[in-house]
Amino acid sequence: MKKQLKAFVERHPDGWSHEDWMGLLAELEQSGTDVSDAALVGLELEKTRLAWELGRRSVKGLGPKRREALVGRFQTLWELKQASVDELAETPTITRDLAEIH
Repeated sequence: MKKQLKAFVERHPDGWSHEDWMGLLAELEQSGTDVSDAALVGLELEKTRLAWELGRRSVKGLGPKRREALVGRFQTLWELKQASVDELAETPTITRDLAEIH
């Protein structure tokens, strides 16, 4: 499922429509993934999108472990964008200096 979610995010860098989302659920179901909890699948998709966005941005000091910490804490791109410097700095491995780049 992770590869399919990443491929979906890469095909939809500016977001997706409801129709796109329903198509993804159908694709996942066809490949044998349990999609009975669409909210859980949606959360995994949002986390994948956040990780992808963080990975494509060049921020000095933001390596894989720090990206993983941010995804674990905020889970969605929207949540990360709404976070204050203090909230970012409370994330394990994220220094205040790095948080201020936000």
